[in-house]
Amino acid sequence: MLSEDAVRFEGVVRTYRTPTGEVRALRDVSATIPRGGVSVVVGPSGSGKSSLLRLVAGLDSPTGGSIDVMGVEIGHASSRTRRSVRRSTVGYVFQRPSDNLLGHLTVSQHLQLASRSGSAGDRDVMATADALGIAHRLDHRPDELSGGEQQRVAVAQALASGATVVVADEPTAELDSEAADAVLARIAELARHEVTFVLATHDRAVMAIADHRLTLEHGVVAGSEASGSRMHEPQGWSALRWPLPGSPETRWLADASRPALSMTGVTKTYGRGDEEVHALDGVDLHVEPGEVVGLVGRSGSGKTTLLNVAAGWDAPDAGAVDRPGASAPGWGDVAVVPQHLGLMDELSVRENVEYPARLARCLEDRRDLIEDLLERLGLAGMQHRPPTETSLGEQQRTAVARAVVLAPSLLVADEPTAHQDAGWAAAVLRTLSDATLAGSACVVATHDPDVLGAVDRTIRIADGRLDEGMTS
Repeated sequence: MLSEDAVRFEGVVRTYRTPTGEVRALRDVSATIPRGGVSVVVGPSGSGKSSLLRLVAGLDSPTGGSIDVMGVEIGHASSRTRRSVRRSTVGYVFQRPSDNLLGHLTVSQHLQLASRSGSAGDRDVMATADALGIAHRLDHRPDELSGGEQQRVAVAQALASGATVVVADEPTAELDSEAADAVLARIAELARHEVTFVLATHDRAVMAIADHRLTLEHGVVAGSEASGSRMHEPQGWSALRWPLPGSPETRWLADASRPALSMTGVTKTYGRGDEEVHALDGVDLHVEPGEVVGLVGRSGSGKTTLLNVAAGWDAPDAGAVDRPGASAPGWGDVAVVPQHLGLMDELSVRENVEYPARLARCLEDRRDLIEDLLERLGLAGMQHRPPTETSLGEQQRTAVARAVVLAPSLLVADEPTAHQDAGWAAAVLRTLSDATLAGSACVVATHDPDVLGAVDRTIRIADGRLDEGMTS
């Protein structure tokens, strides 16, 4: 490891002015990122990790203090200078995979535009695409890829740019373990050739390959060391105050012998140019009331499609789906935590959580439960802010609270802990588990091994088929 610093922060402050006031994301941050190797930025959701990374990439300017990136002071540089640094020095991977890609370009075109090299560089780009498992997707556009595949393309694009500093926000959040291992292997290989990686993460696998760790808490540096980090831990649990049994949304479960979800022979096919993609192929799945089922599989295996069909968001081409609410389920029948969250920006965090109860005209009956959810999921202190003024992890917890507030008969969640540290992931899992005590059935698509340790049953999906031999 070279002693020269790639990035230096001196007294950095970042304050966002919003319609509801000021949000101080970073407070007097002074730290260094060593040149070469892998540095991770860790801390609870909302601790300032994304804000710090955006400053390194020159996407934002600090409110105060200075930032030096590879010898260039970019904290108060002109927009032109910051753009020049991004072209020549820094590659950036946004937290949401789709934000990195242009809808009208193929994967190959993205990588060609990113590459600044000649034929040798082209060979390196193809090697990266092959190593990350996207070589067979080169002729496809982003909307033809799963979220995990989009994430791998975004990482490949940053690596193809030839940047000497690669900044990535949660680069493995939506990847299965096999895909994540491929990404991390490529990162480790390039780090040995003196590329500097700055990665915000909650993923233990990413931390395991790190040479340096910078810990943030509430926008302040809580540690900067070669190893070891204190993660957020929840401060004990209190029981959620569910309304008394007999509320309207429990009508589906009156017959305890009836599954909360029944899918029989379900098929779903998408057209992709001249190609047919069999997203679901003869799926049989039955979930009982009060049961938590974990759904695992590689990116593109059909997990999200299965959840969408289960929730009634997509119609199957063939087969039968029996769910609460029939063809038009309401929030009390089926609730969804989607990957893209679907929060309403014009409403506050609290109003988003309350929204299903307002529609069901039972807000007063749910007020104690709403208070418990806001407190348990760390949202009470920001309940009056719009979601855009909170971190992605906080937005995800808002979506979880909104989903469980009516104790729906069926709850489907797509990667609900993807943007959480270990402590907040535990809070999310406890909340979903508690919802089953109120009668909900839950199906969770995940790559997180901690989630799988908390479910009643795990089912694997591959190429649109459920593998009963791998069900536990």
